[in-house]
Amino acid sequence: MALRSTSKVSFAKTTLSYPLFAAEFDPYNRGYLVVGGGGGESKTGVPNRISVLDISNRAAITTTLELDLSRDEDSVQSLGSLATRDGLITFAGINSSQADQNAGKNEHLRSFEVKYPPRKRQRTDIGDGDEKGKIEGMGQRSLFKRSTAPKSETYQRGLRLSPAQKRESGSKRIGAVATGMAKDSEIVVFDATSATPQDSDIITGIDLPEGDEAADMDIAEPETSEFSLAYCTDYDIYEQTYKYDFTAKKAEKTPNGPRRVHQMPYPDAANASPKSRSKFRCVRFLNSQNLVTLSNKPNKSGAELRIFHLYPTGPATLLLTKSLPSRIKSAVSMDVCALDADKSGNQQVAIAVAGSDISIEVYVTNYQRATDTFSPFRSYVTLRDVHQHQMTKLCFSPFHSPSRAPDPEPASTGPNGEPIPSKDPQPAMHPGPQYIRLASVSYGNTVVVDTLPLSPLEPQNKHSRYVLSHPSDERFTTIAYIAIITMIVLVTAFLLQSFLTGFSESGSGPFSLLPQSARHFLDKPANAARGVQYSLASKVDSAVPSNLPVVKARLRDLLASHGGSGSKALVVRDGGDSTSLSVDVHPDREAYLKQDTAALHWDQLSREQQAGWKAKLVQAGEWTVEEGETVLKGVLFSGYAGMVGQVAAQALGA
Repeated sequence: MALRSTSKVSFAKTTLSYPLFAAEFDPYNRGYLVVGGGGGESKTGVPNRISVLDISNRAAITTTLELDLSRDEDSVQSLGSLATRDGLITFAGINSSQADQNAGKNEHLRSFEVKYPPRKRQRTDIGDGDEKGKIEGMGQRSLFKRSTAPKSETYQRGLRLSPAQKRESGSKRIGAVATGMAKDSEIVVFDATSATPQDSDIITGIDLPEGDEAADMDIAEPETSEFSLAYCTDYDIYEQTYKYDFTAKKAEKTPNGPRRVHQMPYPDAANASPKSRSKFRCVRFLNSQNLVTLSNKPNKSGAELRIFHLYPTGPATLLLTKSLPSRIKSAVSMDVCALDADKSGNQQVAIAVAGSDISIEVYVTNYQRATDTFSPFRSYVTLRDVHQHQMTKLCFSPFHSPSRAPDPEPASTGPNGEPIPSKDPQPAMHPGPQYIRLASVSYGNTVVVDTLPLSPLEPQNKHSRYVLSHPSDERFTTIAYIAIITMIVLVTAFLLQSFLTGFSESGSGPFSLLPQSARHFLDKPANAARGVQYSLASKVDSAVPSNLPVVKARLRDLLASHGGSGSKALVVRDGGDSTSLSVDVHPDREAYLKQDTAALHWDQLSREQQAGWKAKLVQAGEWTVEEGETVLKGVLFSGYAGMVGQVAAQALGA
């Protein structure tokens, strides 16, 4: 995997025994990554499997736990995890067998219990027993309505849980699942506090318009027990908010049905074909009021990011657009990681996009709470050739602001007013190094985890928020960019000024501010070049015999008075452009031919040369086709280019 040379990003890679379609980090960054996939319901021998990977070492990935699944069912298509004290409860989207689906039974939502092994006692072999960790099935459930299609191909395309929060009271979460390839597409939102959701845990069901299905979903939690669901179809973005009572299992929905907040526009009014519109691929919350989407342009002509601001009612506002590099013809996955905010609510957000060229683009944008705006996308790093085969999933680890040491106690005074030293005289420093992790998986069985280092925005303030790209680095890049553009403009202006008007006579512009001596010095190269031209031109003029009397007139007049015979030389010379011809009479033909060896009689010219001279004579008004070629047979024709070549050769040999 090629990284930018200035990047501090490190990575680890491993290869498993099956293709991968899903990945999910531990919600509280305890050093584990859950991945899943497989060969599906086939006889290929490729297993369906869930693996728990230990990623605590930034330089290596080790397989901690694995669970083989039935090969008579579909592979793992999506994952989501809840944290427990010693492990996880992992939800997975796995289709039942085709026979069960045709019989109207598809228990697509599976749940598994994961218990991590104690790290100090972990062994290389995987066996039974809590001391080595374990992963086992807990339940399976169907949340979708029964399909009415003759042959059901419905599968659980999407699974998304609300983000885990660090609270003293704990974090209760909800989830959403979406159908794929269904005759009647739907989304089901459910209470995720139950390992095997029942009908009573379903918060709401959303029926999508005919022909649509949810391409992606995300959930935000603006306030405790208040959740906002956003999802996108190919051409639309929808949002709905739920205020949910986990005890009473009652939800207050706003609005009562999902509202469409944006519709993908057509490129122009004249072209209203659906194939001419971009398609949404992914959607993620940046915060509770702003979304970022990933869309692919038609005919694999590119991809772009868009940031939208959500209002309580009405359509969303498009804030920013970013086209991905032209080498990315389409994008396959996206995820975001919102870093911690300061007291004013300002924060930085990292956005990662997996391209069809097997590269990953990581961007950052800075959110300003006071104006509710985002800075333009800035490229942080480009990761190339991440995998050998196409990526299927990309996900960030969540970032939770680290705990800080308490401030030192203020100095107190004794009974006589003397200062009493603090118990902790040393100022509390920042927590240890902070990172975010980026995982990507592929069809080719590979898992890559990139580690991106963070830094405090204000190194002297221990309560400072963290950033991936420091503003000082961004300022340096901006200054360097401006300097390069300025240099290009100055060099261009220098060349134009030098060869058009020169510097010495310049009375305006930036070069007029230079001292006269400096301007004379800058004129030397151009003057030297002009001197060569003037010298060459003078040599050409002097090469024409000057010791012989020359008669200049129109060709017709000279032909009438001198004819084309005798000792005189009637010369037509090419002036060097398309229309300029000179016609001269020299009294001594032999003397002239000795000095102008490029001159030829009409019969000595090739057919192409004759045609060229005819065209020049006609264009100069010296001859017409009706006059015939006979009148030209006594004329000498001399080419300007030939004479210049002779003179230049003589000049160089001198």
